[in-house]
Amino acid sequence: IGHYVKILMDEVFGEDNFLNEIIWCYTGPGSPGMKQFSRKHDTIFYYKMSDEWVFNADDIRIESEVHSGGFKGEMDNSSSSKYTEKGKIPEDWWEFAVSSRFKVDGAKRVDYATEKPYKLLERIIKASSNENNIVADFFGGSGVTAKVANDLGRKFIHVDIGLNSIQTTRDRLVEAEASFQIFEIKDGVSLFRNPQQTMDKLAKLIPGLQQKVPGVGKFWFGAIQDSKLGTVPVYVPNLIDGSEKVLDIPAVNRIINEELQKLEINAQKAIVYFVDVDDRKELEKFIKDNNATQTTIELKDLKEILHAIVVEDEVETKTTKTKEAFEVEIIKFVSDRLNQKINDFNEKGNLQAINKGKKFSPITISEEGLELIEYLSLDCENAEGVWTSSSEIKIDKLGYISINGQKTKDFWNGKISADKNPLRLKIRNISGDEMIKVFG
Repeated sequence: IGHYVKILMDEVFGEDNFLNEIIWCYTGPGSPGMKQFSRKHDTIFYYKMSDEWVFNADDIRIESEVHSGGFKGEMDNSSSSKYTEKGKIPEDWWEFAVSSRFKVDGAKRVDYATEKPYKLLERIIKASSNENNIVADFFGGSGVTAKVANDLGRKFIHVDIGLNSIQTTRDRLVEAEASFQIFEIKDGVSLFRNPQQTMDKLAKLIPGLQQKVPGVGKFWFGAIQDSKLGTVPVYVPNLIDGSEKVLDIPAVNRIINEELQKLEINAQKAIVYFVDVDDRKELEKFIKDNNATQTTIELKDLKEILHAIVVEDEVETKTTKTKEAFEVEIIKFVSDRLNQKINDFNEKGNLQAINKGKKFSPITISEEGLELIEYLSLDCENAEGVWTSSSEIKIDKLGYISINGQKTKDFWNGKISADKNPLRLKIRNISGDEMIKVFG
């Protein structure tokens, strides 16, 4: 699809500003029975913004023997030696192992699906920016770009819609002792703070919605039974999948030219919910011009029914002032969604064990529920707005804790402390959902 992306980028940056098509190649095992060559490369398009741009050639030179002994008689040995010592600017094809296959390259692996290798970002950032410049990654993923930029003395902006990305990047930057702030978008922040909880509740929030309706495929979230129109299919974006956040023309095209055709019912109307759209008028025009079915499409803003439905976890705390610090003790933590998931797992496991004549050991949660917590942070600076982590604790899968980014072999005692009086407490449960408690 690189050629399609190139056309789009030419429109954004200008065709005359295109500098390089760089091929990042890597190796890996092939699949049995393949009938084509293994796809083991990514394409990087390099553009400039104007006639003046940064390219730090000397910062990215690599060892080279190309000039040794001259090149086709154009240089003698004495002249070519200085080029050999200096090294050469890399070609437009780069070999870097993918992150999952190269464990030690300056950045700790975090098992993030789209994680990029440290050395790849290091070359890009060194070549195209100077110290104190701003490096922005608007699909930030695991935060390697931000981490490398910080290591190289650059400022950074990391953007991602996925909560897992923000958490992963934040933990990575804390460990690197980077200075940063986290800003949350106002539009839809409650929606994406707990996406799984939101999806669990959606079926009850849309008036009249029924799920698993005969004749309506899995693509649709469900359907509404209308006395005049009959069965009305309803599409809802998967809030856990960040790629479905924006309703665009390709998504609408799939709905009207694929999914409507697959319906086993005669639908007079379909409702399509969205979180964001690029251009609603443009989408409506596209539907009008390209919808060959007899089904009317109605677009609806999902945020209108979701602004206050997120079911937050609950926490009971006790704050004590000691001689050395302020100490917050977590007395009880409750997550209804996690408890329901655990109960479902136990019921399924018990049934399978009975059928197989085996013994089943269910997952049990203590009355206090502290084992459901994986991360805590105290903000002693702001009672609202931008979060400042004055003190934090992260609990790994083995139960060991990291305090303010420093790993220990200690187990958590249910408390977190800070030098100043805490104004807010943030807790992340083991499912990745976060809650904030403001102290009175």
